[in-house]
Amino acid sequence: MYYKNTRLDHADRRQNLTPVWKYWNDNRKKIFGRAFHLTGGDMDAAEELMSATIIKVASHFEQRPVNMREPIAFFMYALKNEFISQYRKKRYEYQFRDGEKDVYDEHLANVEVESAPQEVLLAQKEELALIAKTLEGLPTIYQQIFKMKFAEDRSYSEISEELSISQALARKRVQFLREKLRDARSRKRRRLN
Repeated sequence: MYYKNTRLDHADRRQNLTPVWKYWNDNRKKIFGRAFHLTGGDMDAAEELMSATIIKVASHFEQRPVNMREPIAFFMYALKNEFISQYRKKRYEYQFRDGEKDVYDEHLANVEVESAPQEVLLAQKEELALIAKTLEGLPTIYQQIFKMKFAEDRSYSEISEELSISQALARKRVQFLREKLRDARSRKRRRLN
């Protein structure tokens, strides 16, 4: 198949891209399959690669006559070249930035701390000191349960496995721990009033 469109349809001397769109739509499933394979099964990356490829192909033929003997081979070649181009660009970018780090994490954390009133921060520090003091007066098993449940956010089943106790007993001990902390808080409030 050899098509050549030399007719200029646009006043600004751009080519008619209708044959390019026709070839693209005719071979879209095959091209997407290859893009899906190249991106390792990432649907979004495959769509992005397809979009970038058709833009490059259209811009290539915008100022030249459409001259494709094997449209599918041409599109596959353009897709592979775009994939390599994107890979090189990403590899270059990763040299200068840490992909695991969210640049907004530290900034937002600092803004929250700075915007909290001093009274709130002081109340939180006092609350933490009260919890620490209350825990010091409890047996070691309750300190372990506090750490597992509230610091490590473990489930009751994980706590029961770790301490070799039943889940019901783990729940009962967490409930006892909560009651002790509530009592300590209410005693402190009564002393302040």
